Amino acid sequence: MPDTVITVAGSHRVVHDPERARVRVGIGFEGSKRDSVLAATRAALDSLAGSLATILDEEVGPVVAWHSETIRVWGERHAAPDGTRLPVEFHSAVFLDAEFSHFEALSEWIDVAAARDGIAIDGIEWMLAPATEAALAAEARRGAVADALEKADDYASALGLGELVPLAIADPGLLDGGVPVVPYAPTARAVGGGMELRPAAITVETTVHVRFTAAPDVTDTR
Repeated sequence: MPDTVITVAGSHRVVHDPERARVRVGIGFEGSKRDSVLAATRAALDSLAGSLATILDEEVGPVVAWHSETIRVWGERHAAPDGTRLPVEFHSAVFLDAEFSHFEALSEWIDVAAARDGIAIDGIEWMLAPATEAALAAEARRGAVADALEKADDYASALGLGELVPLAIADPGLLDGGVPVVPYAPTARAVGGGMELRPAAITVETTVHVRFTAAPDVTDTR
């Protein structure tokens, strides 16, 4: 009797509290004078950047990283109901991202920032520290392989087969030439104004496809 091929999917998930939070802040103004709009935007951006720089420490936090985009200013000219062309109205926009390792400091910073004119909290993304993320990913991969092996062993036992011999292992979709599944990072939306931050637990999950072969168990008397 030829060897039997057994293909299974194994999965494992690890849940961990977030250790980092990346807040995205939007800054924008509007007005009839381009220079005034740009100046107000630059002043607000410089103020936020300065407040982050004073508490920036890549090792201990509370801010471990931040960056901002380039300020954009554009004009729009609308028409009145009678068709008259109205004066140009200028708008500005720029986003700033800051990564915090201390959530209490994040909450305090958001309360102050969100109270200012032209500033809005666009969202918060909860994350793990890089070392923790790598360790949990490795744990999830090992657990997924163990789960696949347990499933395959159950199938082999039910079929009266002997020892399993691994033939191939791959991320989902790759074993048969498909497209791998890309995991996503959970996020939490938030708004400013004395809000209470509620960090969402982060799930690190891995699925693997494993192919085994097994010969009939010659010691099986069934």
